[in-house]
Amino acid sequence: MKRTISVLAVAAGVLGATLTGISPASAAAPAVDCSTGEYTRVVNSYVPTNVQRPAVDGHSYNIGGPLEYTYEVCLDIPDTETFTIEVRIWNNGTQSVFVDDRPGDKVFRYSLGPNSFWQVYGTLTGPGSTYLYYTWNEKQTTA
Repeated sequence: MKRTISVLAVAAGVLGATLTGISPASAAAPAVDCSTGEYTRVVNSYVPTNVQRPAVDGHSYNIGGPLEYTYEVCLDIPDTETFTIEVRIWNNGTQSVFVDDRPGDKVFRYSLGPNSFWQVYGTLTGPGSTYLYYTWNEKQTTA
C-alpha cells in the first residue's frame, strides 16, 4: 500500500529540524509499487496479527523440479505494519532459511536449487486480536 505523508507532518518535521539546528534527513526510499513488476501470480489474503502462520504464499508446501528457480515477491501490507517472512528450504538433506523482517511494503528474492522443497511462513505484526489483509505478488524465473 502506497505510503502517504501529510503535508502538515512534513512541515512540522522541517520546522522541528530548523529549530533544533539540524538539517532534515535525506529523502526516504521510494514507495514500493507492486503494480509495476509484471508479477504472474497474485494472492490476496489475510492473517491474524502477531502469530506465525504457514502458507502465506497460498501454498501449503512447494516442490521444485530439476531446474534452479528464483522467486521475486512484492508484498503489499498496511503501511504501519511489519510482515516477517521466513522461507524454509530443504535440498538434498540440507536445510536453509531465508528471512526478511523489514517493515512496510517490500520486494525480496530467494533462490532454490534443483529438486528443492520449501514452505513460506509469515508473522504480521499489528494490533492484538486483529486480522490484517495483504497482497502477495510473485514471479518465478529459472537460472
